[in-house]
Amino acid sequence: MLEAKLEPPVISYIAGVRACEVSELWTKALDLLDSMLGARVDPAAADSPREGRYVHDFEAGGPKDVFKHIVLVALLQQMAAEDADPFTFIDMHAASGVYDLSSEETLRYRMFERGVLRLSHAAARSGEGLVADYLATVRRCNQVLGSSSRALTLYPGSPALAWQWLRPQDTIVLFEAAAEPYEALRRSFSLLDRGVGRRLSLLHDDSYLRLTSGPWPWPSGRQLVLLDPPYDSVQSQHTWNVFALRRLLQKSPSSCVAMWYPLVDQERVAGLHSRVQSLGAGSVLVAEVWLGGSWPRGGALQGSGMLVVNPPPALHAQLLAALPELRESLRATGSRVLWL
Repeated sequence: MLEAKLEPPVISYIAGVRACEVSELWTKALDLLDSMLGARVDPAAADSPREGRYVHDFEAGGPKDVFKHIVLVALLQQMAAEDADPFTFIDMHAASGVYDLSSEETLRYRMFERGVLRLSHAAARSGEGLVADYLATVRRCNQVLGSSSRALTLYPGSPALAWQWLRPQDTIVLFEAAAEPYEALRRSFSLLDRGVGRRLSLLHDDSYLRLTSGPWPWPSGRQLVLLDPPYDSVQSQHTWNVFALRRLLQKSPSSCVAMWYPLVDQERVAGLHSRVQSLGAGSVLVAEVWLGGSWPRGGALQGSGMLVVNPPPALHAQLLAALPELRESLRATGSRVLWL
């Protein structure tokens, strides 16, 4: 079709990608995505998982969110160390930024009661370490946004958590393609940024398309990139994530890239790990916590994983030290930290 100068229909591309996934032709799937986005074909027209129906408010502050954000805080602590060079934090799927724990969506399942609130009550006995640092960041964000209650009423997503750790010399870049979350993100940062003056770029843009449409605006320097998209289709979203990871490392090979993924079943997780290894991405650290059985099975979202490419040297030891407290506080049934 490309040779004939005809616009390739998005449905044909998406069908081809999914056929490659089923056949485990991972490289071919990535090449098809490259071709599709290079031709400026918008996959949202085919109900792509990038523009899915997932509403993160349901999970905000829940156990899976908490684990992801504790790993993120560990990364931010090391990237923003006092004597470290400036860095850029890039969130490829920023979403709303901050979540109201009294909203209809968060109260539907009350996941935050099993996550951040349970952790907060348990951690009150210790008061130090990575978990305590994460909780202090959550409370500080509540204070900055004007919460008058001593109880947690707001839950900061990844952009708001990162904002608390950045130094004046650092930069934050936030992508969000969907209109409603972008407007919520803009409102949140209009409050967070009052009088602070940090280097902030809010982009109502598709981060995947930006990766394929010319030069990456941040090709050099220290970077921490977060890949945390919605997961309406787990298998297809893994393909999108690996595609983005490959592109990011082509444009900025030394970037530290953190990818969140759901633990659904062992086969899918092993497949994701294998595909990342096939990229030859360098050092890759994996941290996982599961909440239902000795290993997630059966298709339900039962755990939380973070895969970090080019991690800071101390991250492995820092996560190993924090996991026992996390497992006990979140009543997790297992966890692991390993190098791929």
